[in-house]
Amino acid sequence: MEKIEVVFLESSLELMNNKLLDIGESRKKIRKDDGKRGRPDIVHVSLLNLMEKPFVLNGSVEVFIHIYDDRVFKLSNDIRLPKNYERFKGLMRQLLLYEKVPPGSKDPLIWKVSDSLDEYLNGRRIILLSEDGISSNIDDVIRLSLSTGYPIGIGAFSHGGFSKRVSANVYEAFSLYNGIKLKAWDVSCLLSSKLFEIFSPRIG
Repeated sequence: MEKIEVVFLESSLELMNNKLLDIGESRKKIRKDDGKRGRPDIVHVSLLNLMEKPFVLNGSVEVFIHIYDDRVFKLSNDIRLPKNYERFKGLMRQLLLYEKVPPGSKDPLIWKVSDSLDEYLNGRRIILLSEDGISSNIDDVIRLSLSTGYPIGIGAFSHGGFSKRVSANVYEAFSLYNGIKLKAWDVSCLLSSKLFEIFSPRIG
């Protein structure tokens, strides 16, 4: 069965003083120019746009989170993420502390798959969605992912460019709608809609 992987890159998830860093609560602790920190809401909303959809539940699409410190986590295809933001933050805090949730579970809902992006990719490259990429459309991006087996990458941070560790692993970068600036959750929503359309004949 053809599969697509979606990875949220450099997601704004990290612990500070044993708490999940949230700019809404810890603004003074984060430099104003550091757009990759303290925004767990970005990956929360972006994930909600993808998870619990038929194409994820049936295994056609697998979802991963690459975080600020370079670790990569996989979400179970049947996970039901908390819609409540505070509950989501609690879940992410537990994940970063124990590297899987529930801690100690033999069948976790989210778990660490690698300590670095390079390890996760294992020689593959990333098909990156970026406003600085070549103008394209979501259909062609998905087709390229299916033909190459390379994951589709979406930046899950507030602002700024991708790090060198991400850029070094890019196969090709594509922009949507002629490069207009889109939020991560907008991109995941567009992707979700198209994936539903592509995989719907196989659902049911």
